[in-house]
Formats: sequence, structure tokens, C-alpha cells
Amino acid sequence: MSEEKNVVDTNSNKKLFKIIIFLSIIMASIGIFLASYYSSINKVYDSYESILVTSINGINEINKDIAQFNSNQTIDVDYAKEQLPKIIKDLSNLREGLENSKPSSKYKKDYENLTSGLDKNILIYRQTLGILNNPSGRDVELAMANLKAYRNDCMNFYSLIDINNIKISLPATSLTFIDNVLNYSYNALRIRKETDIKSQQNMEFINKIDDLSTSFTDTKVNFYSYVIRIRKKESSYDSLLSIVNGNFTKLTEIQTNFKSLSIPPSAIPTYEAFKALLDAYESYLRDFKLALTSEKVQSLSAAVDSSTLDALYTYSNARFVEVETYYSDFIKVYIELKNK
Repeated sequence: MSEEKNVVDTNSNKKLFKIIIFLSIIMASIGIFLASYYSSINKVYDSYESILVTSINGINEINKDIAQFNSNQTIDVDYAKEQLPKIIKDLSNLREGLENSKPSSKYKKDYENLTSGLDKNILIYRQTLGILNNPSGRDVELAMANLKAYRNDCMNFYSLIDINNIKISLPATSLTFIDNVLNYSYNALRIRKETDIKSQQNMEFINKIDDLSTSFTDTKVNFYSYVIRIRKKESSYDSLLSIVNGNFTKLTEIQTNFKSLSIPPSAIPTYEAFKALLDAYESYLRDFKLALTSEKVQSLSAAVDSSTLDALYTYSNARFVEVETYYSDFIKVYIELKNK
């Protein structure tokens, strides 16, 4: 009986041992499988991380290279315009490399932030090149606003990348370059606006002087020929005096409007020439009216010979010669102003 019990115990122990061995083999197989799986996964992660790190290092180096364009608070504009296309191309090549890679799930978000930031990084240099090529263009204010937005977006996307022992950002050299480009454009835009304002002021002055000079030309008359008609009994002194007074009124209106003009610096010679012309014609009218009034008075008394009467107009005739000279001077400087 005792021997049968021992045989049973021995068989049970053998079965238990086999079960333990079998379970151990299964556990070991599972362990080996899991170890191999996670090892392969880590290799994938490590492999893609290296792609990101390589790309980030390349971007950082290219951005640092922007320092060559900066000179304190100014830019070597010609050199920047020459080199920026190469920098844009180098960044675009890095972007193409990332586009052709397949990010693992672990680095998917970092990949998205890096590519989005790089897109803005490329746009920064494209926009700066566009501004440098036309710093005072009609749409440059929009271009400057876009440049600021690209800068801010780029910095934001780069700040979201979380990879151990690696950082990416727009370096101080790039930020300084962007500020210098903006300042360069601000100054060019200010000069353009000042030029536009001056041009507009000149145009307004020219348009008003056009009207005034036309009115003056219609008013400018040498009345001595009218005197001859009076002496031939073809007209009267009172009629001519009325015409002269009418010209005085028209001249006064022209002078009043002329005094109200805003005078741009470039129009000062034209302004002074027209003022001298108006003053000369006013003197002519005054002298002619005085001479005509004197002749009228003398004609009421004893007969006076024509040479004596002609002498009354010596000053007024000389004044009208001056008027013609001043008129020629005015036309000359006025044409020069219109041709600027």
C-alpha cells in the first residue's frame, strides 16, 4: 500500500513539474516578444527623433546665418537681396525633407508644430525680400503687418516643440534683421508719404494758379489804344474809366484769392513771380487811371495838343512794359514748376 502511494506522488510531481516548465516557456516567450516589440518601437521613435533633431539643427544654423545682413540698426540691403533667395531655398529643402518623412505617433505633434513653424519661417524671409525689393510700395503696409504676423506665429509654433535636449526658436539675429527690415521700410514709406503730400500740395497750388492766371490774362489790357479812340470821338472818358474800374475790381478779387493760397516750398518762386506781376499791373492801372482822369479834365478846357496829352501816359506805358516782363518771368517759373 505504501509503495502504491509513493508511485502516485512521484507521477503527480512529474506532472506538476511539466506544467511549471510549460508555463515558464510561455512566459519567457511572451517576455521575449514584448521585449522585441518595445525595442523595435523605441528604435522607430529614436530614428524619427533623429530626423527632427537634424532638421531643427539645420533650421537653427540657417537662422543664425542671418547675422551677416545686420549692421547695428541698419541692413546691407544689396547683400541681403542677393543672399535671401539661397536661404529661402535651404529652408525649403529642409521643409521638403520633413514632408517626405513619416512621423511616428509619439512625435506627430512635434512634427506638425515644426512644419508649421518652418512654413512661417520661410514666409518671413520671402516677405523681407519682397519689402527690400520695394520698401515704399503701395501695399508695403500690408506686407509689414504680414511680416509681424509670420514672426509671431513662427515663434509660437517653435515654442510648442517638446523634444529632450533640443530647442528651436527664432534667434536674436533673425529678430534683429526683421526689426531692421521694418525700420528700413518705415523710413522709405515716410519719405514716400512726404513726397506724395508735397506732390499733392504742388498739384493743388498749380490748379489754383491755373485759374488765377487765366483770370489775370483776361484782365491784363493795355488801355492806351482806347485813349486814341476817345480822341477820335469813338468812345468817351467815362466809359473807359468804368472799364478801368471794372479791371480794378477783377484784380482785387484775384489778389484776394491769391493771398489765401497754401504755398508748398517748391512753388515759392512761382508764387513770388505771380505776386510781382499782380503788383505791377495794379501800379499800371493806378497810373493809367490818373493819366486818363487828367486828360479828361484838360479836354474840358482849352485845346491841348496830342504830344502834351501823350506825355501824361509816360509812366503808365512804362508800367505796362514792366507788366509784360513780369508776365514772361512768371510763365517761365510756372512752366518749370509744372514740369517737376
